[in-house]
Amino acid sequence: MRKIILKALVLSLIIGIFGQPITSQAKENIVIMIDPGHGGANLGANPTGYVEKDMTLVTALAMKEELEKYQGVSVYLTRNTDVDLSLQDRAQMAKNVNADFLYSLHYNMSANHVFYGAEIWAQSTGANYAKGYTQGQLLLSEFITVNDIFSRGVKVKVGKSGNEYYGILRYASKFGVPAVIVEHCHLDQAFDAEHFNSAEKLKQFGRSDATAVAKYFGLASSSLKVDYSNYPKPTIEPPSQQKTQDLTPPEIATLKVTEVDAANKTVSIQISAADRETGIMYYSFSTDGGATFEPLQIWPSATETLTIKVPAKFGQNRNAIAAVFNSYDGMALSSPVIY
Repeated sequence: MRKIILKALVLSLIIGIFGQPITSQAKENIVIMIDPGHGGANLGANPTGYVEKDMTLVTALAMKEELEKYQGVSVYLTRNTDVDLSLQDRAQMAKNVNADFLYSLHYNMSANHVFYGAEIWAQSTGANYAKGYTQGQLLLSEFITVNDIFSRGVKVKVGKSGNEYYGILRYASKFGVPAVIVEHCHLDQAFDAEHFNSAEKLKQFGRSDATAVAKYFGLASSSLKVDYSNYPKPTIEPPSQQKTQDLTPPEIATLKVTEVDAANKTVSIQISAADRETGIMYYSFSTDGGATFEPLQIWPSATETLTIKVPAKFGQNRNAIAAVFNSYDGMALSSPVIY
């Protein structure tokens, strides 16, 4: 009888101090909160007949289904139907279940409809930055390998107040929850169109998300016959100062015409570009003095100078111009060169 009374007393004290006691399963399991972005009246991106709020839900459900094939993980969704939720509510849900990580799933669109690829937005300070950057690299690695998506990198964005620019990350930081925004690809760019044009491809993104999470947390699955308990993760140290976005354009953007072939209406151009902070991501060029530019191409990461032969417009304005973009979409134009 004394043992029963003592046990009840201890339990009462625990509840009084910490609220309802956490079960042993909850203590042992990794807890994941998946947030399908948008919902309800909040459609998200829908430039080409696709609706982001519907796409994120398909991806999130597939991610949850795949993650639940692993042992030692509990998976929650902020929504599993078409409802709108505030960003604060979404982060609060993660806090309420003591989530080890919050993943906010999205599909992207750019203002000028020229960019393409996948990117991850991480929190900007301390351990949460290190966790987000590491998880982001694993996510992008899966997208490159499995989904054949171009990587735009892991990034941060800080608002004028000094807090996280994106609300879901701002509230997650407030509640002490590590979080990332996953932008799987762009819905407004032809380069990415083949990656999201079916439900199966949206589900594949969800499975890739789940695999990256399993690798980050070292999970194993008997049904999938995989064990990531010793998977080598990137090592990122928490920064001593807040990370911020690159607000400057590339430092170097030059163009040189090396050959003119009027008979075949082509010119050979040499483009040089550099950005010390975040590197060069895309390039484009114009052969009509900037009146029109070609679609963005991926800049080869291992070089600062690129030589290409391109079709030329032998009209009145025979000027070649290069445009180069860094990882934060900052642009620099070369001086025009007559050919």
